[in-house]
Amino acid sequence: MLIGIDIVDIQRIKEVVIRTPRFLKRIYTEAELDYCLSKSNPYPSLAARFAAREAFRKLDYTFQKGVGFRDVEVKIDEFGKPYLYLSKIVIEKCEHKKIKEINISLSHSKNQAIAAVVATRED
Repeated sequence: MLIGIDIVDIQRIKEVVIRTPRFLKRIYTEAELDYCLSKSNPYPSLAARFAAREAFRKLDYTFQKGVGFRDVEVKIDEFGKPYLYLSKIVIEKCEHKKIKEINISLSHSKNQAIAAVVATRED
């Protein structure tokens, strides 16, 4: 089992977005921006998605290089549960590492957002 966890200050994400608006297009997919920016306060959702990417990268050292921010996308299923949608290059890296299942959990308080990513490997 592999576990990656990350926590992000929501205010930090808000400040980066205000200071450097192109940050949004560099980090998030169009679908994520549509979801987050539809909220009256998008920053907790943006921070949670940023934390999810960082938590994913912490699963295995091979995800530190060659995996861009937009190669990992947080989507929401029909029941409201978040899941990761991975680019082809990331899927190939997961297959090489024999990772077969990835689950995520996202949460936030007033000031911080957290993501946990848990993956299982084939034995």
